[in-house]
Amino acid sequence: MKFATSMAVAILVGGLAAQTTVNPSEFKNVEGPSGNYYPYFYGSSNAVYRQFHYQEVHDLGTAKGAIKGLLYRRDGNIYAGSKSPANWVDMELALSKAKTTSQTASTTFASNEGSNRVVVLKRKKVNFPSYPWLPTKPQPFFFSIPFDTNKVLAFTGGSVCVDVKVYDNSVYNATTRVYNRIYLDAAYNSTSGRYTRRGRACYASDQNNILPFYGNAYSYLYRSTNQLRIYGYSYYGLTGGTGIMLIAAKALPTPVPMPGACYLYVDPTSILMMVPGTGIGYNNSKTTTYYYPPYQGNTRQYLNVPWSNSLRNVKLEIQMVGFDPKANSLGWTFTNLTTMTLPNYNPKGLTVSRIYKNGSSAFTSSTGYLGKSYGLVTTFKM
Repeated sequence: MKFATSMAVAILVGGLAAQTTVNPSEFKNVEGPSGNYYPYFYGSSNAVYRQFHYQEVHDLGTAKGAIKGLLYRRDGNIYAGSKSPANWVDMELALSKAKTTSQTASTTFASNEGSNRVVVLKRKKVNFPSYPWLPTKPQPFFFSIPFDTNKVLAFTGGSVCVDVKVYDNSVYNATTRVYNRIYLDAAYNSTSGRYTRRGRACYASDQNNILPFYGNAYSYLYRSTNQLRIYGYSYYGLTGGTGIMLIAAKALPTPVPMPGACYLYVDPTSILMMVPGTGIGYNNSKTTTYYYPPYQGNTRQYLNVPWSNSLRNVKLEIQMVGFDPKANSLGWTFTNLTTMTLPNYNPKGLTVSRIYKNGSSAFTSSTGYLGKSYGLVTTFKM
């Protein structure tokens, strides 16, 4: 088959088009909890496995208009700090008003597509240029799939079926034997929170400036009890010491220097809770871990909060403070900052699901694997 001239992906320089719909909408300005290279950037040395039949069913609600393009954004965590490699994808794309919804999607490809199916991009190679990783989350919607001239889907609301066939890509370099994958931002119905750490930690008085007093915080939703569990650790604190975990709504725009080369990162005016912690040493060493909340006897304690949908994707800024009179003139040591995003779990499911088949039967099988409430965070240009 002869390919049409390769098409360069449009680079967004002035923001998104005037009318766009992002789905799932809760991730419009929030990093998705996952990253994925299906279906465009699957890496394999065997070309057969790079073949994909891939669908997503997106519930767009009352959004209406002519769908003119799709945009994706790079995952903000995987390969953070590195430039995404340039790739091409040999693909075809069709859209239709879906006969199913994200939560009723079928494993049978044809059952999801509507009668108004439009091939908006006939098979050709689409070039995805290299793009830098930006120090912001989420990343911008940079990766645009251009439709053929005058090809749109007249969409009247409800759910849309995105039907993709990928015949090959340039992810695998046979010469260097390197996989140049691009992970795109993805959503799924997660019961786990996400976290990122930044900033520097200072040293406890008995660590001899070897290992800093750093911290982590975590959250997890227990569906059986509908309770959100929040807890934290800090490591290499003063042996036998105590501390507090500061949970705040905001971080300071600029960290405030403290005695002993420490820094305050959380905004003290936005502190929501102060959780006590105590240190436990291991094997009589100075490897002391502080637990927040502390143990009661031999029982680990947690903060348990009744779950509400209003807590989905809420960001908390967390920093631990250790009481250490000999560490500096203030008598406190400070950890790094942990930014924690609470789980995005929705008992009704998310507004996207995917169906896919890859390999030798990608284009002959009528069915695929169904992943409910999982899909790429997508912008629909209208």
